[in-house]
Amino acid sequence: MKLDSFVATAFLASTAAAIGPAGPIPRLHGIAEKMKNWKWPDPFSSPRHEEFTAACEATGRFRAAEHPLDDLSLEHSRGGLLAYRDALKSVFASREYPGSWDGVDPHGYDRKLLIMDYETMPLRVREWIEHQERTNGPGKGLFAVYPRPAPGTRVMKTIKVPDEVPVSAEWRAKDDRRVALFAPGAIYEHLPLWVAEGSECEEQLADLSKYSAELVDGGVVAYPVDHSSPGSSPLQREIEFTIKAQVLKLKEGVQAAEQTEKTKDTKSAGKEEL
Repeated sequence: MKLDSFVATAFLASTAAAIGPAGPIPRLHGIAEKMKNWKWPDPFSSPRHEEFTAACEATGRFRAAEHPLDDLSLEHSRGGLLAYRDALKSVFASREYPGSWDGVDPHGYDRKLLIMDYETMPLRVREWIEHQERTNGPGKGLFAVYPRPAPGTRVMKTIKVPDEVPVSAEWRAKDDRRVALFAPGAIYEHLPLWVAEGSECEEQLADLSKYSAELVDGGVVAYPVDHSSPGSSPLQREIEFTIKAQVLKLKEGVQAAEQTEKTKDTKSAGKEEL
């Protein structure tokens, strides 16, 4: 189900609270389940990962705030995301919910949203987001980037991404006044970009054509290997998460064994033909 219906529900709930309902406002619960179309299993827990060594590895730890959809009805002073609620509908309405961590969809108000200061996101990640918006790419609408609202105000639309590439230094300098909102599942589309910069294999990690969930020689795999949990109070939503990426290299012994098996199969096939 798309996110906009839950945003609308949060809106109705907050309106009822303002009027003063006779009883408690019902909370839309859901049953957490693995998403059927999830394509990003953890490569590091795969038995096949033992067949490879890391030609290069990079890790990075990042800070964000993780909110359930309930927080869309709360003012910023109370730890909420009310300032973004109306604007989020126009961005997320056209997309299915990308999932929470590990491809799980909690459904209902338990669905998660992350918010990060835009300037704290790696530059390659920001450039990917902007490219998707600029070109109407497949990642358009996965991230909503807004100017940080002044206290007591609301944002009405996302930032306008310039057509020029790269963007001007003047435009980039305003990243410290911007925030990005997104579901945890949105980051899987470009995980290596989060840890590419400054690594020994920056260009390989930055080449997303090498990145997939498949473990192959010379391929790139990545995963959020760790994330903390937010507090129960809207004022205690801060979390940290760690992303690890590797450029894979098939172990020599495994490679030799595979070649031997291929040779045996070829010889067997030849004997059958005779």
